[in-house]
Amino acid sequence: MKRIVLSVLTGTVALFVLGFLLYVVLLGGFYESNLGSATGVVREVPIPWAMVLAQLGLASMLTYVLVHADVTSALGGLKVGAVFGFLFGVAIAFDLFAVTNWSNVNVAFVEPFVTTVRLSIAGSAIGWVLGRVPATR
Repeated sequence: MKRIVLSVLTGTVALFVLGFLLYVVLLGGFYESNLGSATGVVREVPIPWAMVLAQLGLASMLTYVLVHADVTSALGGLKVGAVFGFLFGVAIAFDLFAVTNWSNVNVAFVEPFVTTVRLSIAGSAIGWVLGRVPATR
C-alpha cells in the first residue's frame, strides 16, 4: 500500500509540474492562439483543488496501469507511460474536438504529443518509485 501511495503522490507532483511547464510556460501561446469559437471557457484563475484532484486521478490511473504491467524501473515507466499517454491523448483531444468549440483542430493534433511527454516523464518517476519501494503483501 505504501508503494502505491508514494507512486501516486510522485506522479501527482510530476504531472502538476509538467503541466505548468508544458501548458503555461512552453505552449501557453500556442493554446491561446488556437482557441475555438467558444468564449469564456478558460478561467482567469484556475481552481487549485480541482487541478490537484485531476492530477491525482491521472496519476492514480497511470500507477494502476504501471503496476499491472509489472513496471519496476524508470525506463519501463517511460515506455508504458509513452504508449498510454499517446493513446489517452488521442482519445481526449479528438473527443473534445468532436463535441466542443473550445479549440481548433491544431490542438487536437498537438495535444496527444504533449500528453505523451507528460505521461512518459510522470511514468518514469512512478516506475522509479515502484522499483525502489518494496511491494508488501
